[in-house]
Amino acid sequence: MKERDFRASIIITSYNHRGYLIEAIESVLSQTLAPHEILVADDGSSDGSRELIRSYESKYPGLVKGVFQEKNVGIPKNRNAALCVVTGNYVGILDGDDLFLSHKLERQYQALTEHPDASVVYSNFGIVNSDRRPMAVKWGEPQPEGDVFPEVAKVKTGLLRTLVADYQAVKQAGFMDERFPKYDGLWLSIKLAASCRFAYVNDVLLEKREHQTSDSRSNTREENLHDLTGIYRELSPLLSARVGAQERQQIDAVWQQWFSRF
Repeated sequence: MKERDFRASIIITSYNHRGYLIEAIESVLSQTLAPHEILVADDGSSDGSRELIRSYESKYPGLVKGVFQEKNVGIPKNRNAALCVVTGNYVGILDGDDLFLSHKLERQYQALTEHPDASVVYSNFGIVNSDRRPMAVKWGEPQPEGDVFPEVAKVKTGLLRTLVADYQAVKQAGFMDERFPKYDGLWLSIKLAASCRFAYVNDVLLEKREHQTSDSRSNTREENLHDLTGIYRELSPLLSARVGAQERQQIDAVWQQWFSRF
């Protein structure tokens, strides 16, 4: 694949994260392999984020584009609004309080070129605090590539934030499932793994920021169980079609462990 054939649309989703949003946008603008477009999806923020995004649109016409919700609609619906207007052939999603490292797109393009049968690529990511001080790395050891469905089906959370995926594959998977707003990324990752081969970059290419207003910190027990139970129900027929009895038992055991946490 030639560089000109890798047109990556990066969607940045944000809600009242103006203080972090500048860093997120700049981290995509500073990529060593430039993105095709940056779609900044604002979920009805009241902190001046809209004005900030408009200023980037003016400074980078045709490259930075705002997608604005008039009221807060939730993460998956906000992401879907941006996914519907993508013009590139690959897509990645970045939370407005996280950051790409400067070589992310270049390294993932190289991985896709080296694995022409893959239509999705992922990587490790670092977890940092609000001041970007390192806290942990996920994942700490090399991860599988190729057919990764059995691995992703074992509740491999956090995968979406590192993905760059073929846009048509994401579209065929149904974009983000608005029934599961707390785990929409997990469910999309599972569906992509069921239909696509994955490439992998064994390097930290993104920083996930942990802070007091992180979305995951507000999840209630009921919300977690609602989404996970629904995803497990939808996953069941995929497991029956894709894995053997022994592997199915292992996957089911992981899900039961997750349910027991709540």
